[in-house]
Amino acid sequence: MRRRRLIAALAVLAVLIGCGAAPSMQRTDAAWADSEFGAGTFTASTLSSPTNMTCTVANAPPLFLTFQSVTITWVSAFAWAPASGPKSTLTASSSTKTSTVAGVTTTGTGPYTHSVTLTQALLESLVTNLLGSTTTFKVTNVAGTNWVSSSQTKTLTMTLAGLGAACS
Repeated sequence: MRRRRLIAALAVLAVLIGCGAAPSMQRTDAAWADSEFGAGTFTASTLSSPTNMTCTVANAPPLFLTFQSVTITWVSAFAWAPASGPKSTLTASSSTKTSTVAGVTTTGTGPYTHSVTLTQALLESLVTNLLGSTTTFKVTNVAGTNWVSSSQTKTLTMTLAGLGAACS
């Protein structure tokens, strides 16, 4: 029995000596704890805004009193629908609906001139309220999903049955 205790004591002593002889853990610097840093002045970039937006109303003959179409034109540094990168957009909004306008034609190679003519039928499908209405057209430049330039707007107003159409 005494011999067993002696062997057990020697085994415990050997383990303790072995632990003491083992190399201790070394401290390391993690990559995210690097003491270097940068300093300087940073300025956020801005997305250029569309310019020179016009809104021209055409009234129908013979008396030229009722609304026929409206032509929206603007200039942008960006194309209408490029495969990637920033683009220019046009929306039409009434009190009931907001829609992205399609059918825009583009000329130039930058800056681009964009233009679209919306007839009464097209405008009805976009905003559904031509029986005395106000429709706001808004152009913006957009990059990605959250970067939007300041906008330009024009408002088309008309009375019942498309009379007195004007754009301002």
